[in-house]
Amino acid sequence: MRRVSRSRAGAETGKVDARSERWREHRKKVRAEIVDAAFRSIDKHGPEVSLREIAEEAGTAKPKIYRHFTDKSDLFQAIGERMHDMLWAAIIPSIDVETDSAREIVGRGVEHYVELVEQHPNVVRFLLQGRFADQSAAAMATVNKGRDITLAIAEMLSSQLEEMALNPAAFELAAFAIFGTAASATDWWLGADETRPRRMPSDEFIRHMTTIMMGAINGTAELLNVKIDADQPIHTAVHRQQPVA
Repeated sequence: MRRVSRSRAGAETGKVDARSERWREHRKKVRAEIVDAAFRSIDKHGPEVSLREIAEEAGTAKPKIYRHFTDKSDLFQAIGERMHDMLWAAIIPSIDVETDSAREIVGRGVEHYVELVEQHPNVVRFLLQGRFADQSAAAMATVNKGRDITLAIAEMLSSQLEEMALNPAAFELAAFAIFGTAASATDWWLGADETRPRRMPSDEFIRHMTTIMMGAINGTAELLNVKIDADQPIHTAVHRQQPVA
């Protein structure tokens, strides 16, 4: 029986690990390139885009897509994750809960969100409207992942007010309500027909959405028996309401 020395076995294992890592990196790179092509194809063809059109944009054939994605739902979910990552990268670094006021945080978040929607309106339609059976589950997964952003901001705000011992579930509920409002309002604003103009100018939409979201925040504060000065940094803006005699 042929024996393999420990050093030889270790070297073989190292080679296998290196090959596996190169293959993983290659798969990640190809998946990212296909998602890039999907964005371009959806931007071009609209939310009714076919897998064939995505494959053509990627310069490949449908079978190759299925070598890198489990099924259409896997690809659709990857498109949603890319949109989520783009939104996260735009919003989170732009806010500072220690110095920014609630109005600045909300307004800046809405502005970055609308900018991204304007860059890829058909991709947003594709994700929100979920017209295909495979797409519906992926669309819900995208919506759930998108809530991470509002939940992260809610957690930041909650940690700033930790000493006030406010109910964290109230912030979480407000975050879910705000995200749901944003998704529904965006669907209304864009409309189903990409050839029609927006239902209102983007700057007006931003103002309305900021005001609506601030309303949700102020309503939550009222339920917690606190008052928010929307133009002050969070840690100095929130005060307990005096009980009514």
